[in-house]
Amino acid sequence: MIQIFKFNSDITEEKKFEVLLGTELIKFFAKRFLYLALFIYGTFFLAVAIPFLKAPIYTVYILGIIASIFYLIRFSNYIMQYFKYKEATFFISSSGVVIEKNDLTLKIDSSNINSLVYNSLGNLVISHKNGIESFPITLLSKSDRDNLLALLIDTKPNRTIQLNKIWDVVDAVVVALFLAVHIIQFVVQAYYIPTASMRNTLLEGDHLFVEKITYGPIIPKMFWMDKPIHLDFLGIREVRRHDIVIFTPPVEEDKDKDYIKRCIAIPGDSFEIKDGFVFINGEKQIEPYTHEETNYFEFVPKETNPIEGIVPEGKIIVMGDNRGNSKDSRFFGYLDIDQIKGKAFVLYWNTDNLKKFDFSRFGLIK
Repeated sequence: MIQIFKFNSDITEEKKFEVLLGTELIKFFAKRFLYLALFIYGTFFLAVAIPFLKAPIYTVYILGIIASIFYLIRFSNYIMQYFKYKEATFFISSSGVVIEKNDLTLKIDSSNINSLVYNSLGNLVISHKNGIESFPITLLSKSDRDNLLALLIDTKPNRTIQLNKIWDVVDAVVVALFLAVHIIQFVVQAYYIPTASMRNTLLEGDHLFVEKITYGPIIPKMFWMDKPIHLDFLGIREVRRHDIVIFTPPVEEDKDKDYIKRCIAIPGDSFEIKDGFVFINGEKQIEPYTHEETNYFEFVPKETNPIEGIVPEGKIIVMGDNRGNSKDSRFFGYLDIDQIKGKAFVLYWNTDNLKKFDFSRFGLIK
């Protein structure tokens, strides 16, 4: 934001302002460097992690790169201005401005000052009869900077108020978006069930939360990465049999969709389907959660997808509870554990039931 000021010749006493030194200076540059890193990281993270939009979102790349370049220019200006004005002192009084730096003293009489501009690089540009002087007031403490600007006369105070309000809104929206996307990516996300593949555990129209803490967070695939990174060491536990998981399916035509199924077998399990029933490590599984009255279901011949036998390391077998209407491991084979996004956590409503003011479909998902 740019503010244009007039010199205030009614200043009652001389005020002194000093450029940051020592620990405060280190904190200043560390904080600005962190902002720059967040600009760059946020650009690439948001471009691939904003839900409901197809990644990558090139508009985010463009806006983020523009913002990052501008902030890099501003950060570079801080460094150059510091070396020019380190240990400098700024004096202002009714008679004018005095800048002391490196054993040199610059005096600008109030009668010679044409205008003062606080520019977008964080400098106070003093235009006077003999030229222009730029002083880095951003390198003052925040209280000193605010006090200095308060001594000057804003030529367009209403514009400043409006721009401050706009900036506050934009800042709040961007921060909220940044936090929300991280929560959705790493903590919890809402999902909607559009199909009958998980009947009767999950019905069409069900809305649920999927938590992403149990198995550990997943860093989305950004442009310099070969694939998403699963930080499973930050998780609580590994995936277990009967967990209901949401994942990216290994199906080319559905790679932009999410599937939700039940984990039936984990790495090292011996898996077999015989007489329409699942056998794990030789034991017939009793599966009361399946939709059919019996456990019979059609099975794709193993020569099409050989998932019978020992489940390989890093893989699991998933199936829908509605075995007669589910596109699962019987069709696409083993699921890579790294493709799992989270674990179904709680059901909070069903669309059709909600229309009838029926809130019975609520509770933990098992």
